[in-house]
Amino acid sequence: MPSNTVTTYATVGNREDLIDKVFMISPTDTPFVSAISQTGATAIYHEWQTDALTSPANVALVEGADASYTAEAPTVRLGNYSQIVGDSFSVSNTQEAVKHAGPNQIARLQAKTMMQLKKDIEYSALLNTTSATGSSSVARQMKGVFGWNSTNYIGGSGGSAPVAGNPGTAPVAGTAQAYTETLLKQALQEAYIAGGNVDMLILTPAGKQVQSSFTGNITRMQDVNNDGKVTLKTSYTIYQSDFGEVTCVPNRVITGAKEVFGIDTDMWSLAVLRGFDTEELATTGDARNFQIRWEGTLEARNQASGFTIADLNNV
Repeated sequence: MPSNTVTTYATVGNREDLIDKVFMISPTDTPFVSAISQTGATAIYHEWQTDALTSPANVALVEGADASYTAEAPTVRLGNYSQIVGDSFSVSNTQEAVKHAGPNQIARLQAKTMMQLKKDIEYSALLNTTSATGSSSVARQMKGVFGWNSTNYIGGSGGSAPVAGNPGTAPVAGTAQAYTETLLKQALQEAYIAGGNVDMLILTPAGKQVQSSFTGNITRMQDVNNDGKVTLKTSYTIYQSDFGEVTCVPNRVITGAKEVFGIDTDMWSLAVLRGFDTEELATTGDARNFQIRWEGTLEARNQASGFTIADLNNV
């Protein structure tokens, strides 16, 4: 290099190379609340009714006999409290005035906050073990799947299933146990006998890897591409059980949990009292202030339709 050559190392006027995009590196998927339906709520305590058929029996009537009347059990009235999910952010007016790369901060933070709140709803709808009535100083809380699933609850020895009601009683942890195909088959059978049609398994990422080692009455295939490359299938998405096909879904939101949930997606719904709303709050200084809110609860139409396998030490 000739002496006195001007290079980028000493030049101070070169512009930076900063693209006008911001990449989100965190996961944003919410498998459970995306799979179930949504319905409306009109009060902070959302209620519904359930009914059940009697057990099958050999019923034979005498020809010409007078009618007799069966004592009919009333419906069961259930409910869940709405939970307010929200977050706030503030952006200075100076930040909005300066030239910047990427979207303006208000738009970026609004989109980011909504994605985060959707994950929070997913977490609460699955893992909340009790509900809370709330007060002027205590937040209301919905009960999640973990708190609802009491009929088909397979935990470790010494533990106990959650107790129904509001707020209800949280499940008691038992001795740690391994997640096995035997436990899965037991849970699927219990849910089926109770009237459920489990079509979705929600697992932690580690639990999904354990699940992929189950036989599931499938044949693992090798894909041979046109270029001659062979791909060995070491996992599967559909588990073929004796009671129907079940989609196995890893859920990053519950990473670290010790449970596997069996879901009949027709038997759960997200009851929305207030959809996502962004409100600009009062100005208290040289900044713009915003709050994003959502309010709703989980509707458990028949918790006996699914199951919880708990106290797992390999998921």
